[in-house]
Amino acid sequence: MNSNQVIPAAEVTVDPAAFRHVVGHFASGVTVITTVVDGELFGTTASAVSSLSMEPPMMLACLNRSSSTHDAVLKAGVFGINILAEEQSELAMKFGRKGADKFDGVAVTFSEEGVPLLDGALATIVCRVEETPTGGTHTVFLGLATAASAGSGEPLAYFRGTFGRLERVKELAAYNSVRDWVLRRRTPLRHELDPAVIAAETKSDPQNVHNALVQLTAESLVTRGDKGEFLPTPITHELIDSVYDGRATIELGVLASHFGKFTDEDIAELSRLTAELGKLRESGKDGLDEFLKLNVKYHDRLVNVAGSAQLTDAFRRLGIGTVWREALGGDEWARQMDHSHIAELTAALRDRDEARAVKALGLHTAFGKKLASDVIERHGGEV
Repeated sequence: MNSNQVIPAAEVTVDPAAFRHVVGHFASGVTVITTVVDGELFGTTASAVSSLSMEPPMMLACLNRSSSTHDAVLKAGVFGINILAEEQSELAMKFGRKGADKFDGVAVTFSEEGVPLLDGALATIVCRVEETPTGGTHTVFLGLATAASAGSGEPLAYFRGTFGRLERVKELAAYNSVRDWVLRRRTPLRHELDPAVIAAETKSDPQNVHNALVQLTAESLVTRGDKGEFLPTPITHELIDSVYDGRATIELGVLASHFGKFTDEDIAELSRLTAELGKLRESGKDGLDEFLKLNVKYHDRLVNVAGSAQLTDAFRRLGIGTVWREALGGDEWARQMDHSHIAELTAALRDRDEARAVKALGLHTAFGKKLASDVIERHGGEV
């Protein structure tokens, strides 16, 4: 191909899922972009932020055009960049959600321009909007820095879908990869889990993989053999009961303590996910993988209402849905993965009926246990 030849846009597109996976390997700092319009505070978590130039001092921040903070920054013409410290992952989660209560309980200090700046942030920069080019679904805000300050500490990092100190984030990313490996039965039952092979396949540090296997042993998803080797733990009736009870305890706790925090945006998203789950069941055998992903998103959204990164992490670690990719074959899953209790839960949340929501969640848990038990029974008592 001639080096000066222009490649048509249609020939250089990348699959969105593959692009998201690859870009996820770029470690970035985490910020909250804030502004104010007519006394109302706006804020959203953003990682696509960087310095643009030193002379004049300018910053670049990309915001999705669907964000209310995006529109507020356009109207205000000024915004704050709050670079989060490593202990502020809960703020990253809080401002990453849609809703009107993001500043509830959050201490702020106002700049001379009236921009709310988060107390405890590692650094803050106030910018005046100079240019607003667009690209794809985002607007790129080019801002002239009018004020800046920094404290001491370590920044919060974002890597492969996880917040934390960079080394800690790498450990968590390895843990998630190893856990997925185990639950997908990429190493079959009664075969040894080889840390070196897993590290190479998941592009993780071998020591982090070993540590993840030790942690999964404590969580009963991995066992140690007679020679100290790591082996996948069979999923049994007892383990299923324990896992489903633990997840139900967390979700019921969220409903009991945070029911009033469900926003219209939360319910709209839960309704959308419920509708998508229904469509996938109708689609038949090719939709199981996407069904399981959407199911995870649904329950994550529900638990995230509590605004606790630790609670969300604990809930995710009780999930074993990936094992059903191996346990359910053909269109069997579409006939059995009834989501009517999810639909009822969503309707109860929409109607602000807490008692009805609790009942629906209980029925959903009982259904999940029964389905899992039936699958395990058909596979000889373990999967």
